[in-house]
Amino acid sequence: MIKSIEMEVTVNQYGVRIRKCCASCKDRDFDDKELRCCKLTGKHVRGNNVCDKWSLSDRLETLGCEHGKVQCRAYQLFLLEVRTSELDMRVRGKEVTPASVESIRKDFELSHGTRFAIH
Repeated sequence: MIKSIEMEVTVNQYGVRIRKCCASCKDRDFDDKELRCCKLTGKHVRGNNVCDKWSLSDRLETLGCEHGKVQCRAYQLFLLEVRTSELDMRVRGKEVTPASVESIRKDFELSHGTRFAIH
């Protein structure tokens, strides 16, 4: 039985909170049209649904381990804002050279501190 939930959360072995939903399930798959489907049932599902057989994906189980870092939401939004403004200028016919990721990171860290939520 698949049900839609508001927000049920679990914590992986590294203390990272992860929303329980189809998108975070180990049995999530995609069909040949890139539509989300369940490996167990073969049916198409929405990303925010969760079923009784949900289990955390291997990728998310290791999120937060010593092999990687998680960027904070503020940095992600900052990067999105920079890229959106560059795109807006191009749409208006202005010649724009995209800022390098390194320069965007440096600008963010100078004004906000670290860009990582989890090290």
